[in-house]
Amino acid sequence: MGKNTIYTLPTQGQSYDDIMGQVKSLRAKMTPGQRGKLASTTFQGQEEMEKVVHDAFQEFLEWNGLFTFQEASAAKMENEILDICVDVMNGGEQGRANLTSGGTESNFNALHAARKWARETKPGITKPNIVAPYSTHSTVHKVCKYLDLEVIVVPQLADLSVDLDGISNAINENTIAIVGSAPNWPYGTVDPIEEFSVMCAEHDLWLHVDACVGGYILPFFRELGVEMPLYDFRVSGVRSIAADLHKYGYAPKPCSTVIWRSQEEQKYHYMPITEWACGLYLSQGFVGSRTLGPVAGAWALMHYWGKEGYINNAKRILHVKDSIIAKCNEIEGLTTWQTHGPLLMIAAEGFNIELVVGGMEELGWRLLGVQEPAAIHLTLDVMEEEYLQQFLTDLENVVSEIKSGNIDKEGLLSYGGVGTVETAPKWLLSAMEIFEKENK
Repeated sequence: MGKNTIYTLPTQGQSYDDIMGQVKSLRAKMTPGQRGKLASTTFQGQEEMEKVVHDAFQEFLEWNGLFTFQEASAAKMENEILDICVDVMNGGEQGRANLTSGGTESNFNALHAARKWARETKPGITKPNIVAPYSTHSTVHKVCKYLDLEVIVVPQLADLSVDLDGISNAINENTIAIVGSAPNWPYGTVDPIEEFSVMCAEHDLWLHVDACVGGYILPFFRELGVEMPLYDFRVSGVRSIAADLHKYGYAPKPCSTVIWRSQEEQKYHYMPITEWACGLYLSQGFVGSRTLGPVAGAWALMHYWGKEGYINNAKRILHVKDSIIAKCNEIEGLTTWQTHGPLLMIAAEGFNIELVVGGMEELGWRLLGVQEPAAIHLTLDVMEEEYLQQFLTDLENVVSEIKSGNIDKEGLLSYGGVGTVETAPKWLLSAMEIFEKENK
């Protein structure tokens, strides 16, 4: 199908077997391949959990999660998940939480609440802004564009840490919030949330923590003895936390949470609607209708694994991380950045790290990247030992081939790449055309 070809609804239907054959064929062409092989764009987890998660999802696939107030069974699953999430974030009895569709919606809900809070408590502010480090995730910027919030970006220090003086100096009379990350996506480190808390107390600001990546893995790394800066509700100034269950909580997509310090913060989240003909309309978050499948999948896994299972999973991820760091230390020219969680960055000295991406892609490894400064970005998950050892061997061989001049194809250091004109989705091609026209 060409770029401008309009595809239309087929005149006649096809048989179930024909359609499912095509579906399976399309699925087989997608990457990554084998479960347990490093894949920076997915969170696959352990094979043992797949059946319970998928079966639970299928049981509730058709149920609309908007109407859990009508079904006691659905409410039970939601209530128990949210209580567990509040507990993981050390929210205590006062903590509250809501389920969302993903990190974008969770960050949207938190910053929408912050803006609503500021309108009530700081009525003199007409052009609100938030202050955030350069390392803050793109979704925060996206959310702020929707909410008409200015983002004051503070560059990182030379060692890629947060410039605390810069954050403090960026706060002005229109600032309503500081956003921190646990960990931040580009560099894999937990921001100094305790220091942010002090600033927020001094200036009466909302403190939001984007823990979409780390929310449901960092606590279990800590259980294994890994040193971890505080970022949750044990830090007094934290008012909201975004954390994705469909990342290291291994819930089926889409499933995330926004957690509140108390009902006092949560009250700014809700948007009750009465200005229509059918009475009160109220939903968990921005999204209305949604399948209850991810909720059932998350509930099933939490009870199937328990805390012990999540700790064991974190231990396996830590083994993968330590193994890759050890191998990079053996390969001349490769370095790794110190990170606080399951993210790992590999940089190069003396040669182009993009050549490593290109060489590894030729061997079937799809890798993400960071551009400033240049590094490979690994979103680590459990790996079968045979694939882990293959990755380490391939990495060593690729670097050797680069040094020998046998590899000259560069890979992309990006959040995911855009593919080619032949394979890219139409919405993306259209969006890129608009972007290029507006930025000439």
